[in-house]
Amino acid sequence: MHTTRFNIEYMPYICYMNKLFSLVSLCVVALLATTSSSCEKDETPNPADTIVLSAKGKILTDTIWRYYEYYKDFQTSGSKLVWKTNRTANTLDLRLNKVKFNKDGSYWEITEKGDSLKGTWQFINNETQIVVNGTTTFTSDIRVLTENQFEWEVVNGTTYGVMMKRFPESDKSKTAAQLLTGKKWKYETYFYNFPLASADLVWRIGKPNNTFTTLDQLTVEYKADGTSVETYKDGTVVYGTWSVNSDATRITVTPNGGMSFVADIKVLNGTRFEWNRVDQSYYYYGEQIVADTTGGSAGRR
Repeated sequence: MHTTRFNIEYMPYICYMNKLFSLVSLCVVALLATTSSSCEKDETPNPADTIVLSAKGKILTDTIWRYYEYYKDFQTSGSKLVWKTNRTANTLDLRLNKVKFNKDGSYWEITEKGDSLKGTWQFINNETQIVVNGTTTFTSDIRVLTENQFEWEVVNGTTYGVMMKRFPESDKSKTAAQLLTGKKWKYETYFYNFPLASADLVWRIGKPNNTFTTLDQLTVEYKADGTSVETYKDGTVVYGTWSVNSDATRITVTPNGGMSFVADIKVLNGTRFEWNRVDQSYYYYGEQIVADTTGGSAGRR
């Protein structure tokens, strides 16, 4: 864009001719006008000040993301859990990993080795995918993006990451009965061989080739009177009873006419319930979240 500059050679003449202003004040005004014109021409705006973020963009750039869980071979029936924060046996150690997406389209990352990486990111395909350019370029499908949870799956790859702003913790301000009752729970994830370094991911919301399909649309209610109700996809209902021990660290569930199972309570709050079965050598681990009426997931907020 062409910018007309003030010719400073005419400044004394202007100052002399204009009787309404003093020589000094008019010259200062003219000089400021010259400087302003030059700045408007040469200044480069800061991208961070000009970028307009969508609602998804604001959520993504609002926090530092850390890995809660990490899966391999996600598209196959042989999917593996290789990292979870509350496990002692993991194939990967992602304790150090952190990722921050910045508002100006840049990002930084701390790797599992503690190395620092920088690059760029952008949404594509109506914000259903994200492209990250760092040491390499990879594109991921965005599976979940909420204020606290970011789940992605690498396109044409095998990996699936579950990142969070805050890791789930148990709510100690309420009793287990208060937290468990008054709502329906559904399964988010279920694992076999949980103590092994590569545990088997046998069911997860939205995952293809789930091998434990019994959990499809299954809901569980823990009633305040100590009874339980399991409702299956085909409409079958199983009644039973439930109880927790004195310090609310274990739960026992007994289906009517069936065998009891006992599990350690790993996480329990108003929207999330994670447990690890004790009576089966801790080989079974379940993650339950609150089932809402809109088809969404309250536990992912």
